[in-house]
Amino acid sequence: MQSVLETRHPCVYPTPMRPFFVIVMLSACSEYKFVSKTDAMGGGDPAIEVSPDFVDFGLTTLDTALAGEVVTITNVGEAPLDVFSATLADATAPFAVTAMAESTLAVEESIDLIIDYAPVDIGTDRTQLIVTSSDPDRPEVSVEVQGQVSGDPDFGTPDLVVNPTAHDFGVVDIDAVVTTSVELRNAGDAPLRVTALDLASASTEFVVDIQESTNGPLPWSIAADDTRNINVHYAPIDGTVDVGEVVIASNDPDEPELPVEIRGSSRTFEGFSTGWFIYDDGLDHETTSSSDHVIDHHGDSDLYWYEPSGAHGLIDSADPVADFAMMRDFVITGAGAPSVVTGPMTFSSSSTLATFAFATFTYVMCDFWIEPGEDPARYEVSASAVDDGIQVMVNSQILGRMNLGASPTRWSLADVGTPGSVNTLIVILVDDSASMRYLNELAFYKDGVMVE
Repeated sequence: MQSVLETRHPCVYPTPMRPFFVIVMLSACSEYKFVSKTDAMGGGDPAIEVSPDFVDFGLTTLDTALAGEVVTITNVGEAPLDVFSATLADATAPFAVTAMAESTLAVEESIDLIIDYAPVDIGTDRTQLIVTSSDPDRPEVSVEVQGQVSGDPDFGTPDLVVNPTAHDFGVVDIDAVVTTSVELRNAGDAPLRVTALDLASASTEFVVDIQESTNGPLPWSIAADDTRNINVHYAPIDGTVDVGEVVIASNDPDEPELPVEIRGSSRTFEGFSTGWFIYDDGLDHETTSSSDHVIDHHGDSDLYWYEPSGAHGLIDSADPVADFAMMRDFVITGAGAPSVVTGPMTFSSSSTLATFAFATFTYVMCDFWIEPGEDPARYEVSASAVDDGIQVMVNSQILGRMNLGASPTRWSLADVGTPGSVNTLIVILVDDSASMRYLNELAFYKDGVMVE
């Protein structure tokens, strides 16, 4: 009579009561090409990559805690990777790592861990970060971690000096790429540790290149009087002025985050100006919502606080540059294509407003160009008549206002125009009563002659 075991299919495991046969049956199952759950889900195996494989906090002082070293775990295999744990081998070492729950990484997915160093004694501290996972070839990966505290009482202090501290790329052709180099020098008498180089900008047209092939990956340890150089690239795609900062994080005790200001723009038009962008939303805007901006007479400057771009006409602005840029975007979005300049610009329309309670706002805007080396004082903006009033602004500064009944007025660009750069004019025409509204003969003049 055959035993139960002899009649069982080779890939059906015996019960736990007979552990001896488990080994036999698992071996036999290889003949039937047993397929794992991972292979069945997508083919191939998971594979782990941990970067970097060595974290060196460099030389520091006893009272300085260093933070922010990033270790990245990536699944570079062909199936989901289970990361079971990431722990420090020596729990007594003065390092700490981000707590991590068991995670599953899809193919090409990554997670970051942060290692901190808070030394408590003079000397060298070492440990390992041990990462365990479902990688069949490397179930356990280790990262060496090291930091050192100087025993020299005259250890000194690192001092980061950058050159330049600010850079203006100027006006760059659309789709061109220009580059500037920024030098990082340790002017102190102790090693400088650079831990991060971050770009803070709303623009995507700046790129920071740390030149890893030459400098190596961050963090860097820069000896006294030694240097590193990075590149900043600028590739404008539109006519907007782009601004930002490259923020350098280091162990410089005086400036742990040192910003380098960057700026650039592009000229998208030929000749003097883009032409006139004119935007009238056709809406009556309430002017009684703020007790701080009471409208009680025609031409009241508080009227401009209610204009709908969100910039409040720069009235009480804490950041005129940002507010002016907001207003410019608002006008361009609403105006459509600009009109060609063939003479002085005139706008007029009827009005049925409740006096002082509501207002309409019409915007006239253009970008214009003053040649490099040219004196902005040769240029003026002029209007002949308005109803009820206008506010004239250039490059985030209010040049002045003109109200109903005023004589023709000109405003000089002497203090606001920038040669060799794209400048922006915005004029807000406001109406606050049931009457006509108009702006007559708005124009630019150079040496007394109208500029088209």
